[in-house]
Order: sequence, then structure tokens, then C-alpha cells
Amino acid sequence: MRLPVFALLAALALPAPALAAEEPEGVYAKYHRAAVTGDLDTMLNHSLARQRSEIGSRSQAQRDASLLMVKSMMPKVFTVERKTLPAENRATLIVSGPWEGGPGGRVQVYGTAQLMMEEGEWKVFGVSWTTQRPDILSTPQAAPKPVPTMAEKITGKPSVMSTKGAPVVGSMDAEAPVRKLGTAKAECVYKPVMTAQDMENCK
Repeated sequence: MRLPVFALLAALALPAPALAAEEPEGVYAKYHRAAVTGDLDTMLNHSLARQRSEIGSRSQAQRDASLLMVKSMMPKVFTVERKTLPAENRATLIVSGPWEGGPGGRVQVYGTAQLMMEEGEWKVFGVSWTTQRPDILSTPQAAPKPVPTMAEKITGKPSVMSTKGAPVVGSMDAEAPVRKLGTAKAECVYKPVMTAQDMENCK
């Protein structure tokens, strides 16, 4: 499928903030993978500008020592346990994974990764690890906020939906037909000789 040339040019002309930013967990996954493989340049690409500047000012020996320390603290694989957005430009990820550096062998460790939006992209600015399970994982996760409808975006007011359904037959709904209770009419039976009541039943 080929796109028109003008469509491609229009896409290239879009400013960076207009393009959808990668989710925080995706950015952290790249940062984590770079850390455990010793790829400092990729780690810095997913870090804040001030951190790139700080690391860049260090000697090669200092850079190697910092990378080795970070690598030794991280599990090789991880699972995202919780994601929170405390502010529009902030994100916190709680991750966990098996760590081989414990005194008794493999232990479960928990990481708290802090990310910040910088120039339209999520950047990692801090990661800490512990063997203690964070208290936040013991609390139920808040339900995601409902996505507003187009009408709500235009009016700025929530849509009001009626919870009143169609009347159910035999229900106590005020709009349901009123049924009166009484004695059922006797069945009409034609007889050779009919009484007045028999004739009344056959009317």
C-alpha cells in the first residue's frame, strides 16, 4: 500500500509533541534491557538531559564503574506490578523480578522507577531496588478513569443516561398497566334448559 507523497510530508512536518509518546513501561523496558546488557549509551538516551550531561562529564573509568554497579543491582527480567501517574508529566512504575545477587541465592526484588516527560518523551530519572515488597502493592489498584465521550468533551459536562428501562409486565412500575383483581367469569355452557345465570354467562 503506497501513501501519497503529500501525506508523508505532512507526517514528517508534525512537531514532536503532536506525535503520540511511547508509554512509560515501554521506555523503562528499553532502559532496563540496556542496563543489564551494559549499553550505557542507550540508557542515557532514555534518561533526562541533566543526567546525560552529568555522566558525560565523568571519566571512562567512572562511567564503567557506575554501569557495573547499576547492572549488578538489577534483575535480568522484570514484571510491571503497578503503574501510577501522580502528575500529568510524571509516572511511577513498581516492578519486580528474580535477583541472583542475594546471600542465599535467588531472591525476589522490587524496583521503583521514576519517569518524567521531557520534550514530549518519557525519560527515566531514578530507579531504586529493595527486597521489601512495597506497601502500595497491598492496596487495590484504582479503576481507570472512564474515557469522556465526544459530547462530554464539547459540552464539558458528563452525559446523563437514563437507568429506566421498559416497563416489565406485572411489575410495580407506575407506567405499567393497572391490573384489577376479581372473580373470574364462569365458562359459557349451552344446555337444553338454561337458567338465568347460564344465559348471563354466555353474554
